[in-house]
Amino acid sequence: MQMTYQQAGLATTITYGEILTSSIQPAMYQDKAVIVITNQRYYDHFFEKIQGVFAETTVDWYICRNQLYANTLDEWMGLLDYLERFSTQKEYLIIAIGNVGVVELTGFLQKVSLLKSTFWVIPVSFQSYAQALVAARTICRQPSLAILKQLNLPENIFLDQTMLSPQKDGRLIDLQVFIRTAVVCDYPLLQRLFKEYPNQKQLQVTNFTALIEELTDYYQEASEEIESYGRVFEEAFYLTTNGHFLSENMKRFLGFLMHFFWNAVEESWDFRCDNFLIWLQHLGFPIQFPTQISMAEYLENVLTLVGEAGTLLTLRKVGERGEAKVVTQQRLIEAFENYQKICEQL
Repeated sequence: MQMTYQQAGLATTITYGEILTSSIQPAMYQDKAVIVITNQRYYDHFFEKIQGVFAETTVDWYICRNQLYANTLDEWMGLLDYLERFSTQKEYLIIAIGNVGVVELTGFLQKVSLLKSTFWVIPVSFQSYAQALVAARTICRQPSLAILKQLNLPENIFLDQTMLSPQKDGRLIDLQVFIRTAVVCDYPLLQRLFKEYPNQKQLQVTNFTALIEELTDYYQEASEEIESYGRVFEEAFYLTTNGHFLSENMKRFLGFLMHFFWNAVEESWDFRCDNFLIWLQHLGFPIQFPTQISMAEYLENVLTLVGEAGTLLTLRKVGERGEAKVVTQQRLIEAFENYQKICEQL
């Protein structure tokens, strides 16, 4: 099956519901050499599969570290050094097969490189699939400091679900993408997620295939709002003492949760936040704020990142986008106290 996706005046073709050997034919990369940019873990998992899919041409690999945000300045400089040996007289197909940082790094490279090339993404998770749908490609000095930016969408995205992580943690990370999208865009979708994925067992046996088109449509409509919801709260963990106790994906999840609870206080929602946390806990999400991290320091870093503008996106209610609101220390403290109170009662 195929969909056409558009954003920022750019377009991509999404192929899903098929394995790669069915959706990618040699004529699609005729006379092009393939450069794959990936993380070490996905190189180990998919080297033979990708070599087989592109058996009719040469395949070169650039291996990034496994960190979530591999689109760092250091990685960018290493990639440029690696590409110096490639001829500018040839044509290339540059493919991202990795996490969100790899998708960002590859999209930025293809936009600015002197090599004549085409950009594809083969997602390894719904997290990297969602990132492929975002036109902005950045290179960062650190996760909270983007220093270079280009707009670029892949020509093709091939979503082969046999390549998506089947492990428990991978399923939770992918579910985060759908939960955040539902919270920002569609309350009925959140209700469906609650019914279809009530616990860890059901999460492991029910895939996300039926939700692909909805997720894609919402990203076409509001990718910036979806991706930004929780981002400042996530970035604050990188600036806070002992933030390293949290994995990168846990920083992302708790960042979303902190934004959610601030929003609930700011807009005086009647939403049952306690039931929401109980559900997340049943699914296996670690919802407790780490005791090793100072909440006072963390909240101060949130305020620093918000900056002089002092505003963040709010939702009028779950699933309905509202206006940006001023972030105050008092509201942040009130939100955290509410969150802590609910956690203590679970």
